[in-house]
Amino acid sequence: MISIVEHFRLHRTLLLTIGLWPYNQSKFVELQFLLSFAVPNSFIIFQLTSFITSECTVDLIIKILSTISFLLMCTVHHISFGINACTVKCFVERLQHVCNDIKDETEIAIIEKYGNSAEYITIILTLFTVCCGIIMTALTFLPWILGTFLLANESRPLHNIPIVTEYFVDKEKNVYLILLHTYASIYIGTTALVGGGTMLIAYLKHICGLFSIASYRMGQTILLNIHEEDNRRNEMEMNKKLRHAVDIHRTAIELSEFFISSFNGTFCCLIVLGNICLALNLYQVLRSAVLLGNIEEVILHLIFAIAMVLYALLANSIGEEIIKQYNSMFSMAYNIEWYTAPICVQRLILFLLQRSCKAYGLKIAGIFIASLEGFNTIIAAAISYFTVIYSTQK
Repeated sequence: MISIVEHFRLHRTLLLTIGLWPYNQSKFVELQFLLSFAVPNSFIIFQLTSFITSECTVDLIIKILSTISFLLMCTVHHISFGINACTVKCFVERLQHVCNDIKDETEIAIIEKYGNSAEYITIILTLFTVCCGIIMTALTFLPWILGTFLLANESRPLHNIPIVTEYFVDKEKNVYLILLHTYASIYIGTTALVGGGTMLIAYLKHICGLFSIASYRMGQTILLNIHEEDNRRNEMEMNKKLRHAVDIHRTAIELSEFFISSFNGTFCCLIVLGNICLALNLYQVLRSAVLLGNIEEVILHLIFAIAMVLYALLANSIGEEIIKQYNSMFSMAYNIEWYTAPICVQRLILFLLQRSCKAYGLKIAGIFIASLEGFNTIIAAAISYFTVIYSTQK
């Protein structure tokens, strides 16, 4: 028997740390959620207060918004998972209910394959995030490290925070508290982003597995009977197999539609914020490298930009895989030796092939379809915005 919860072990660990795991909700977990939500959002506020004490220039606005837009993406994930906790729980339970009916060893292996694939993606992204976190933390002490090892004569500050904030306190005396708040906000936000994002990817991976099972069942409908001219299985048995293939294919469509309807607003916000974040951070990378020569800011904004590209790539890649696996059953129906089946079954397959004429994909806001083409659109739009910003500031 397939245990879907076992496929979400690492996701459970990530989401438990910030109170977003939908199971075992208690008063303590609710407090944990509120605290983990308040910390990064208070950091956003303390960045905005910089406009009160500093001269409001275009460069300052872009610099602050480049980090705020990233944290806002994390906040959107945090809020969305908090509001849709019951929905996320329903995702897992409905997947488990579907998988309970899967008895064939090959079909179980297919689900396990996609579950393991989702787990590998989560492990890789978690390790990447940890590495980025270590690098960002090291940026604080980079000037002091360079001054020590390069034996520079000029004195360098021990602590250097490349993110603009205003706490209305003496920064020298409260530097450790500021550092704690800064990196706690970033760590909590990225945990929500990675934990929530990989949870959704894992769910969609399992849907891909269901589409793959539908394709497998379609192949088995006729394949087992091709060489049985004298002892062909009766028409009722073939109809039953075809019905099972169509049934799990329809179930996969229902689960993906349930997914989109639940997170449609979330993805609309993420697309907008992702484009803004990528464009602003690309500009900050160029400005910090060419005009300021500030390696700390270059690395910081480069990490944010890479994170946005990686996020968009993974989201659209899984959308492309959904499209591919959705069509795989129709391709199988077209490629099998359907002419060996009884006339009634041939007619059913013909109706199936007519259904394949209708394109399908994860459609967001009725406009954007998650796919590699959609990824190209997002990157092209972000680069266009970056070009506009750069040309106006040149």
